[in-house]
Amino acid sequence: MYFAQTVKQKSIQIDQLSGCGTEVKNVDLSRGILCILEGLVEGHFFTDVITELAATQKYSIPPVQLLHSLLEHMLQGDTDTVFSAKFFHILYILLQLDPPWKSPSMLRYYLEFLQCPICMRGTWSLVEMLVRSCLYCKSFCHAVSVSEKISEQRVVHKVLLKFFFNLVNAEVQALTRRLYEGANSQLLQVMPQTVLLKTFWLGSETSVLFTKQINILVDWVIHSYREKFKTNDVFKDEVAMLLTGILGTVVEYWILSGFMMDRNVLHQVADDLSNYIAISCDDFSTQELKMFICSIPSLWLQMFVAEAVFKNLCLRRNITISAEPLSLHKIVFSYLPALGEVGMHETGKVQKVKKKKTGQWPCPESQRALLMLNGDKQNQAKLLPDLPELIFNKFPPLSKKLRMKAEVEVSNTKENRHPLDEEMHFYKTNMKGETALHIACIRNKVERLIQLLPFPGTDINVKDHAGWTPLHEACNHGSTVCVREILQRCPEVDLLSQVDGVTPLHDALSNGHVEIGKLLLQHGGPLLLQQRDFYGKLPLDYVESLPVKQELLDIVHPEETVKDFYERVEKDFHSQQRELWLTLFNKMLLNFCSVYNLSSPSPLPFKEVTHLNSLPLVAINGCKLKSRSLTDWLVDLYVGELQTFQKLPEFIHEISENLKKYFGVQVHPLLATLETMAMTTQLSTFHLSNN
Repeated sequence: MYFAQTVKQKSIQIDQLSGCGTEVKNVDLSRGILCILEGLVEGHFFTDVITELAATQKYSIPPVQLLHSLLEHMLQGDTDTVFSAKFFHILYILLQLDPPWKSPSMLRYYLEFLQCPICMRGTWSLVEMLVRSCLYCKSFCHAVSVSEKISEQRVVHKVLLKFFFNLVNAEVQALTRRLYEGANSQLLQVMPQTVLLKTFWLGSETSVLFTKQINILVDWVIHSYREKFKTNDVFKDEVAMLLTGILGTVVEYWILSGFMMDRNVLHQVADDLSNYIAISCDDFSTQELKMFICSIPSLWLQMFVAEAVFKNLCLRRNITISAEPLSLHKIVFSYLPALGEVGMHETGKVQKVKKKKTGQWPCPESQRALLMLNGDKQNQAKLLPDLPELIFNKFPPLSKKLRMKAEVEVSNTKENRHPLDEEMHFYKTNMKGETALHIACIRNKVERLIQLLPFPGTDINVKDHAGWTPLHEACNHGSTVCVREILQRCPEVDLLSQVDGVTPLHDALSNGHVEIGKLLLQHGGPLLLQQRDFYGKLPLDYVESLPVKQELLDIVHPEETVKDFYERVEKDFHSQQRELWLTLFNKMLLNFCSVYNLSSPSPLPFKEVTHLNSLPLVAINGCKLKSRSLTDWLVDLYVGELQTFQKLPEFIHEISENLKKYFGVQVHPLLATLETMAMTTQLSTFHLSNN
């Protein structure tokens, strides 16, 4: 039923893809013309070749070697805008008339073409090269020959990445139509072979969602949004949206394939992928987190990520929630009371979280994997806390005792007994992951720091295994001159880098280094004072002297008193938190009803459905859906959700009173949505009873 609605509302015809509006006729490319084109390529007459292939009067499948020659020429930055436009016109015409799902031979054709023409390492390698160019301005698999045209090359790489997204998105749409049209069920017992499958599931094992490639894709998505939030760069915004679209397409494909193979794979999206995403974006501010979730194009992925964040927030507030998988029943009877409870807390002061020792909370496997990735060593993961603190938008705390303990343990190692040997090698790290920059800042070696900063490949924001940057260490150890040199020589230094919610300013003021705090505020501005650590503390909370607090505040807000500052920040914080909670709940509720099409149910008598093992024919909104055998779990799942949806009007009044009491005008959009859904439910029930 979901698929029928999906096809009706969201399926996009392949001929509507960019560049495919021209009517063309398929003809065979003669051997003579092919020899002429090959000769032109050998003579580097690429403009003539692309003009001939892009002619609208005729069409034929270009040989892969010919496309690779043109692609290599374009990737090297030796083309202009017209050449690129003609090249991508050819690709979209090819996608329109001969898509990869047309035949196994066409799938092999696309897999052979979609790889770097120089390295020839497969589709994933090509995607990796394009993303590294767009995100990091770095070459991945081959050197860039024309350095002065890097910006133009990045544009070409972004457009090629967009073509890849359009291709895999079209594959998912074709897969949806295939299921909707009721293909032979025996042919749907294996995951369909697609470019998307061959890109993100490189091995033979396809039963695992969270593969290495998808893990890397998630990291790219989170990094792209961090870069997007730092600047208003249109290019970075487009890249972030493309990567999020690809990730959403991967999730859609995984869910569709699971239904086709009669497997319920929804829990894997919720438990593995969404939890990892929620942990990875833990350092986003409240507004950034809300913008990120709302920008996810896939309703499925958006819903599961919203739930993962909502669930982590509830755990941090010690709010009891149901352990069942996501369902409408859970949203209404577990998450909705949690929303009211947090609204009650948010009307008062910030709820302080009691300090807990590391290991006191259970650690999900996905989170432990993240800590292992960040730490590279299992003992490093044990030093980190087990759950994120999303309510304060920071990483969990690494207490001073743990930090001191780690330093004592490492001081007894062989590496630390010979520190000068480490500093001889700029790129080497010790067991804690500290580089020569870290060590220079810890020991206040100013001359050594100045010597290292201009060194090729220097990254002032490099992190050790625990996540600390050199600036963190300089602030923590009171290396005032090192901090001054970093701020003056490294404009790209990240003053908001966080570990356990601890920024460099937190580190400086919590250790009594007021002068360092002044330097940071002079360079970073008022935003530094509004950051909260795991315990909800602002940097000024670590300063006991009121005059010193005012002195620090005067650097960025000379017209404001400390009391007024705290009142304003607390008010803004609570308002943003309430807005985030409402947004997360809204995304869960509306997306769930949308993907299950609960507002427009089938007129089939559902009491009979629960006793059937198959649905040979289902009529939805006048459309006939030829369906293969639907197993009990899928029917029971749909019927159970629909029954809960039909009871929704009974809770509207109680919901309205509780939410209005604690959320005020912020809850009005949600209440209007609930009332509209209630009216829709009553109309649907009326039509069902008549039928």
